[in-house]
Amino acid sequence: MHYPSKGCPSRRLFDHDASLVLVGIRGCGKRSLGFIAATALKRRFITEDYYFKKITECSRNEYLQRFGDQTFEKRNIEVLKIMLDNHRTGCVIEVGLGSLTRTIQEHLRQYAAMNPVIYLLRDMDHIRRLLKLEDNSIQLLGHGDPLHRTCSNFEFYNIEDCSRTQTGGDDGDDDDNGTSDRRSVGYSFKLKNAKEDFTRFVRFITGANTHDPSNDSPFVLLETPPEMRSYTHAIFIRSSDLASGAIDLAELESGGDAIELCVDRWAQDMASTVSKQVALLRRRMQVPIIFSIDVTSLGADHDLCFQVAEHGLRLGVEYLAIDLGQDHDRLRDLIVQNRGVTKIIGHHVFDPSSGVAWEDGRCYSFYLDAERLGCQLVRILRVATAREDNDSVRRFVDRVQSTPGSRIPIIAYNVGMMGRSSQVFNPILTSVTHPAIRRRDGEGEREREPQITAQDAMLALCQAYILDPLRFYILGASVSYSLSPAMHNAAYQSCGMNHIYQIPVSPSLAELERLGVDPNFGGASIVQPWRVHLCRQVSYRSRDAEAIGAINTIMPLRASPDGTIFPLQEQSRRRNQAGRVAAWWGENTDWISIMVCFGRNLSPRNAIGPKTTGLVIGAGGMARAAIYAMLRLGCRKIFILNRTLVHAEDVAKHFNSWASSQVNSDEVVRVLKSAEDPWPSDSSPPCMIASCVPEASVGDEPPANFEMPVDWAGNPTGGVVLELAYKPLHTPLLRQMRRVRSETGQPWVLVDGLEMVAEQGFAQFELMTGRKAPRRLMMREVLRNYVGEDGPLDEKTIQSRLEYVR
Repeated sequence: MHYPSKGCPSRRLFDHDASLVLVGIRGCGKRSLGFIAATALKRRFITEDYYFKKITECSRNEYLQRFGDQTFEKRNIEVLKIMLDNHRTGCVIEVGLGSLTRTIQEHLRQYAAMNPVIYLLRDMDHIRRLLKLEDNSIQLLGHGDPLHRTCSNFEFYNIEDCSRTQTGGDDGDDDDNGTSDRRSVGYSFKLKNAKEDFTRFVRFITGANTHDPSNDSPFVLLETPPEMRSYTHAIFIRSSDLASGAIDLAELESGGDAIELCVDRWAQDMASTVSKQVALLRRRMQVPIIFSIDVTSLGADHDLCFQVAEHGLRLGVEYLAIDLGQDHDRLRDLIVQNRGVTKIIGHHVFDPSSGVAWEDGRCYSFYLDAERLGCQLVRILRVATAREDNDSVRRFVDRVQSTPGSRIPIIAYNVGMMGRSSQVFNPILTSVTHPAIRRRDGEGEREREPQITAQDAMLALCQAYILDPLRFYILGASVSYSLSPAMHNAAYQSCGMNHIYQIPVSPSLAELERLGVDPNFGGASIVQPWRVHLCRQVSYRSRDAEAIGAINTIMPLRASPDGTIFPLQEQSRRRNQAGRVAAWWGENTDWISIMVCFGRNLSPRNAIGPKTTGLVIGAGGMARAAIYAMLRLGCRKIFILNRTLVHAEDVAKHFNSWASSQVNSDEVVRVLKSAEDPWPSDSSPPCMIASCVPEASVGDEPPANFEMPVDWAGNPTGGVVLELAYKPLHTPLLRQMRRVRSETGQPWVLVDGLEMVAEQGFAQFELMTGRKAPRRLMMREVLRNYVGEDGPLDEKTIQSRLEYVR
């Protein structure tokens, strides 16, 4: 079936509250994903079934039985139009079978001029199994599915969840039970991964993912796009290689700040194939996607190239590379003006046969043309014929950057074997290859494709003294068994950095003073009991750390020879470079890891709302991070229990003071005086529980031997219990909650301290280095180096846990 090139709505920039519409055939997941989108965007969710019954006062099936097919179809179309027209803003709307009618499709095309309309598609074999359809029925159902492309402006492929305990979502089974064994240790609600993927997708295309003004930290990786960081790389893969199995996605997790999917073929069913490929890359990589087109492989069919580019915009990718050799007026009208929030990279490759050299004016003219066209970045490449070309490209970049006025980012380097040094020194989104990309026998080298890996580039930068070897440390009590050194050192090696992470001989505060005069000091992890104390000592800290009142990360602020501290944005670019330490910057990644663990594991039934409650055990730095994480998730009723009552009261006072000015709430944290007391009658039992007491006694803090009163775990829809201690791994609280889950059937998800320490390490690695964390590698090191009460983990357990790492 050919991709429809006409009639497809192309507008993609909307008012911030424009209602979002989901269309697709039965079984594609509209209802489950609609609920997820409504939760992510904090909007009302309206389904076709619900609205039909509201208007007609009977269900669709009842109406059909009473009035017959023709009357039902006419009335259904009328109700659908009313539903859409009366809910233009503030909603997520599911359109069911009515989207298969020409009348509603035409209405949706008009609707898409002002609203995002997302076409959801899914593997037809899965839908057939789900709906138990015969071959002829699934063929009829699938025949009309691609017509949804003609009445939508976005597209999302709902890929299946391959983990053992997650089954994916559907319209026919929306009970969110996930695995049938709700009491299993690995229990999680279904759509766990799809929830993360679709949440990011809808927040991106609606503009809800714009920079958070409350976070002023330039070091947070997610807050800074790759073109604003130093020496970033994009892993280059071809859609044909991905389709043929030449890429091992499981190993393609590190080495890139973005991933570039180059579409090098296009046939009848390639639209859906490419949609699925983008979905797979989103799920596996969790980095921005650059969508590009190999115009040479697609031939001289310019209409086809524009069609493929339009499809890339439909998929809501972060970047779209367009060939500047095509008609500029058409590029502007069809692509640039309809890009939505996707950034356009104006791209061109000069062959030696073109006669264009970096020194002449044509390269510079291409750059200026891309600016006038409205591109957000420019990428100009040239096939090198001599090593001297690498000096020429540096002079070209200097010319662009010295041009007066504000300039869009320039990506410029030579391709081919002779251009490798220019690829190393290009600072923005250099295309790289990866060991997980396997060349097919007899394929040979493609001249224009990347010749180096990100690891190669980073090692070369270190050898050229552009980047320096830095020393990182962990400071605090009871750090001798810390898993951080193994985790971070493995990541440094994987990423090609010559850093070292270690436990100092004397991990004391005095040691920190000594490290502060070491020009190769890269940063330090701070654990109990100094998180709160050091927050008051650092000269500068992020707003998150300020709000929490505790830090777990110290980073050096560098200064020029005259002692002037570089601006913060410059500091972020100087990560991985040695220099004079003039001050310290305090950060907190504990709250990020806690928020990720809760957000990932909360089921849609426990979506955070006005009645949601959280419980935090402890009153130290980790407890403060847990409270802040719950607040950032939207919870406004948090209870805190601590053995020393005055400490709990101090923490509650701190956050209630912060909340009164930040979230318009006077009392967000309440103190529970004793575990012997019943749960407060004016609040629901908690669905988020964080145990933040240490595994061993520190100061007056008790060890992690807490168990809850049974009625405190009475939430009928369960929730998430996060245990931050990991020695022992099976704490009394986790053992208790397993019994509760087994006896009551309540779907509690239990997250132990190993997952928490790994997530914290991911965030801290990215903060300290500015590189994307190799998550599976780091988690593997955590698991392999952990020695618990029963000894090391066996290989089967390690592999099982790695299945859930994304």
